[in-house]
Amino acid sequence: MSDKKSLAEEYGIKIGKQLEHEDPIMLIEDQQDLRLIVAHHLGKLGFSTIKQFANGHEALHFMKDNPDLVFPVTICDKEMPVLGGYDFLTEIKENPAFSRGSFTIELVNPDKEDIMLATENGVDEILVKPFTLKDLVPKVRNAYKKFYNPNNPEQVYELAKAELRAGNLDKSENIFIRLAQSAKGAARPVVGLARIASEKKDTEKALKLLAEAEKRNKFYVLAYVERGRIFTKENKIEEAIDQFKHAIELSPLNPLRYEEAAELLFKKQRYQEAATLLTMALDKNLSFPSLHNYLSQAFYSLKDYKKAIRHIKSALSVEPENITFLNQLGICYKESDQFDEAQKTYNAVIKLDPTNKAALYNKSVMLSAKGQHDEAIKLMKRCIEKHPDFEAAKRKLQEIEARSQDKAAS
Repeated sequence: MSDKKSLAEEYGIKIGKQLEHEDPIMLIEDQQDLRLIVAHHLGKLGFSTIKQFANGHEALHFMKDNPDLVFPVTICDKEMPVLGGYDFLTEIKENPAFSRGSFTIELVNPDKEDIMLATENGVDEILVKPFTLKDLVPKVRNAYKKFYNPNNPEQVYELAKAELRAGNLDKSENIFIRLAQSAKGAARPVVGLARIASEKKDTEKALKLLAEAEKRNKFYVLAYVERGRIFTKENKIEEAIDQFKHAIELSPLNPLRYEEAAELLFKKQRYQEAATLLTMALDKNLSFPSLHNYLSQAFYSLKDYKKAIRHIKSALSVEPENITFLNQLGICYKESDQFDEAQKTYNAVIKLDPTNKAALYNKSVMLSAKGQHDEAIKLMKRCIEKHPDFEAAKRKLQEIEARSQDKAAS
């Protein structure tokens, strides 16, 4: 009997022995009928927690909002709008914010190249479409067995990410160093080390590590993303934009690349640069739920109200009762002197939310600007009644009342 330790034993990793019915399953499939059938079948077989998503983008946002929920099993289609299977898998593998489990991908009649690509991407098992339901659980169990293998290096990467999430930077660094030494050509562990150096505020070291990662693999997208993050923190915006653009060129259909770049640029109030990057997504016919919201915010901040209105309307076509979008639309109409449209929009908000502070306040201001002071005063008083700590409303009420008195006096 060999005394050689497994990777799990060497790193002190606890490995699940088998898939349990209580283990949560993530099911990502854009064909609703197939998704519902698979979920129903898994439920009949005793699996109690099955989370369904129409694409990888939806799934990632759910994971971001529920960081404590770990999925030992993911079943994911390869081809989906917004974010496909391989891009989704890359994100959960590489991003320290996410924990991953076994991954089964659905492929349509794969050839040898498809199978090789799946293996290269870290897929644990393949479900060939069209598949029968009797194939489903054996494939899923086999994927679980492969991933939760004591000698699977992915378990070590997950440990390194977990230590990084927990703030145990030295522990995470030691693991990534060993991974980088054992995989001489891999950029992934070197980017992990760069993230840790950045967390330790050692920007010079982080950038050197990212240069090494790029040398190992010039197509490794997250090296450029990480460099873009660092340059943004350093307020080197032009350099950051170059890195984000490079990442987008390498992964042009991944909405996360655009979203993160926009968020970082918004924090720096670089709205024109954000709009330019986001427009690249439109040029590639890419559409995702937050795209028009981001663009509307950018153009609103740039006071390009016509473009902002167009993008807010597109966002509202997906979420017609989104009060934030409606309030923003009302402001854009008001600033464009389209008072009737603004009033209709504020009325729609107030109908949805009768105590909405922004709508009550902005409609009152607009009515006052139109000379309808009595209505404006009545509405502002209602706003203050509902929001007694709203000091700006109290000051604005005094202004409107003064205007009303001046008008009456004249």
